[in-house]
Amino acid sequence: MKYLLILFYSIFIGCYNIYGLALQEEKSNQIPSKEHTNYKLSDWPEEIPESIIFIIADGTGIGQYTLSYYANGDFAPARFDHIGLVATHPNDGECASTCKRVTDSAASGTALSAGLKTYNGAIGVDKEKMPVKTMLEWAEEKDMLTGLVATSSVTHATPASFAAHVDYRKKEAEIAQQYAHSDVDLILGGGKKFWPDSLIKIFEQNNGQFIENLESKINFKKKILGLFSQDGMPKVHEGRNPSTTKMAQFALNYLQNASNGFFIMIEESQVDWGGHSNSAEYIKGEMQSLNELIHFILDYQEENPKTLVVLTADHECGGVAVHDGADGDLDIRFTSDYHSANFVPIFATGPGAEVFDAFMDNTEIGRMLIEYIKN
Repeated sequence: MKYLLILFYSIFIGCYNIYGLALQEEKSNQIPSKEHTNYKLSDWPEEIPESIIFIIADGTGIGQYTLSYYANGDFAPARFDHIGLVATHPNDGECASTCKRVTDSAASGTALSAGLKTYNGAIGVDKEKMPVKTMLEWAEEKDMLTGLVATSSVTHATPASFAAHVDYRKKEAEIAQQYAHSDVDLILGGGKKFWPDSLIKIFEQNNGQFIENLESKINFKKKILGLFSQDGMPKVHEGRNPSTTKMAQFALNYLQNASNGFFIMIEESQVDWGGHSNSAEYIKGEMQSLNELIHFILDYQEENPKTLVVLTADHECGGVAVHDGADGDLDIRFTSDYHSANFVPIFATGPGAEVFDAFMDNTEIGRMLIEYIKN
């Protein structure tokens, strides 16, 4: 009996690793990849929107939504009418060999804003570093009012991809210069350190009004620049003020009087930073903010049914997974402190929303929204 127990113990230990019984399968993490297909949207909607609210939850994949569902209670994304799935890879290398599958916010932001693949780090430019026309610029051409809202610096990769053109995302001072001379009607968020007084003066001379709080009396005939922190906005769990929803409310109050409709991109920027930090508490707070924003925007859409609302992410960050912890708590685990190539969801409600009820490449979102604006 003693020898049988020793034999059983030896076999059991030989088959066991920290993840449980491995059935003596050799662990391997490196596998070859194959050239992928960029899936396209083929449908055209029965009705197109008059205005578009485009929400980008930076770094937010299925894991982050799962965390929010179990940690924050009420789940606002359930209110959307249509749900799809998005691949986010950049166009960086030859996809039969050295192609990257993990994007950064610049390449993915440009894919979403212009419907075009580019290299990591590129802001509103193609692989040859030539400017590409974004949906915000198409909206300006159609005399729609336009806006950008972010909880990062307003010159950060995602908002910059809609209104600037530089070869590298870290050139935030140059991005601010382009904003100051642009025709974007409203810009709200952080990043005042990139706006010296001389540049704010240029903005004001270009029919602009600069504000540092949302209680300021504004001139609706002027463009608005609101900067509420030196860099990114404070974290939600450290008392962000103004909140993302308050900035969105201010923005829609400004934009909704547009005679030709409006386009606005609202970025919940810091879910991504929570992923980089591997901080479940950080992600929880930012997802709570996103939840509040979604409720506000969908309430607005119900009162303004000709408005299309689209919510997606530029990529996932952290490889977030939700496990059972002790005493009913959640055990949040991460595979890395950087982005992953995991697919991200897309949610949509309003005219034209039904086409996003599919699996698609991220460029298809930009392409379709541009077509709506052009038509």
